[in-house]
Amino acid sequence: MAGPPDASWPRVAAWAAPATSLIKRFMRIFYHPAERLAEIEDRRDVLGVVGYGAAGPARPWCGRAPYVGLPLEPHGPRVCEVIAAGTTQSGARHGVRYAHDGEWLFAATEAPASGAIEAAAVEVYGRLLQVAKEEGYGCLIRAWQYFPDIHGAEEGLERYRQFNRGRHRALGDYLAQGGLRPAATCIGTRAGHLTVYILARRVPGVAIENPRQISAYRYPETYGPRPPDFVRAMKVVGEGCAWLWISGTAAIVGHESRAAGDMAAQMRETFANLDAVVASAGLGEDRRVSLAKIYVRGTDTLPALPGSWAGAPVVVLAGDICRAELLIEIEAVVTAGVQGRGAPR
Repeated sequence: MAGPPDASWPRVAAWAAPATSLIKRFMRIFYHPAERLAEIEDRRDVLGVVGYGAAGPARPWCGRAPYVGLPLEPHGPRVCEVIAAGTTQSGARHGVRYAHDGEWLFAATEAPASGAIEAAAVEVYGRLLQVAKEEGYGCLIRAWQYFPDIHGAEEGLERYRQFNRGRHRALGDYLAQGGLRPAATCIGTRAGHLTVYILARRVPGVAIENPRQISAYRYPETYGPRPPDFVRAMKVVGEGCAWLWISGTAAIVGHESRAAGDMAAQMRETFANLDAVVASAGLGEDRRVSLAKIYVRGTDTLPALPGSWAGAPVVVLAGDICRAELLIEIEAVVTAGVQGRGAPR
């Protein structure tokens, strides 16, 4: 297992979000200390909570919102990721746990990953899309996907490529009806189920691509029979603010991986890609990195975060990147126009 990052890395920032009365339907995303999970259980503005580590929370989650536990070990303090918005309603149907606030829907589900991962992907996405449609949130914005043995083989095909084939099948009708591919992350775990959770809205976002990269859904057949169905980022604008949900990003230029085995060089390419996506989104000068999540494989030390990324609240997690030659993947949320509107600082 990878060791902790070196002292040059930023510490995890964690805080309690502002009271619900300060804001209506304003999306917030922040890290919260895992040992203080009970503090947010009674809040009515929480859409979903994500916890990290195989051990799980110290006590069972008793909140109304869905809780997603991922067997990805964090480097440093244990935190949970909290997604909050307006006053929420929660429920469970078709094996999916969900909460929504009239504008945003958070939904999560899982399926056994020990068998055919393609079939599991079809099942999981089918259930999520069904609930999103039934609740009136038919526009995917962001998806997170985790499953074990991501580089293992099934019927002569890598499991990640099998997963992409299943996801493509599940999204077929949605895309045919004009739905946009979401921003997404797909990471391998050492154990557990296929776990997928999503954010969806009633109205679509704006898909953002990276001029340094070929769109993932247009990758050549070298990367499998079906390319991965996601966009590099999804931009959501409303009520004087903008949110940029950046997909898991790695050292890929065009469609090819760069700097195999070289962490420092991969970091440089990854942040060049992140900067290119942010520039393509056209956010204002007041933009800031609200949150970053870094997945690493097999490293003891990591270079420092550069430039404007250095002060971001960050969690570093041990996981397998979707390409075996890649050592690091980074996702982020960048906001603009949110200062003074109740967003956590």
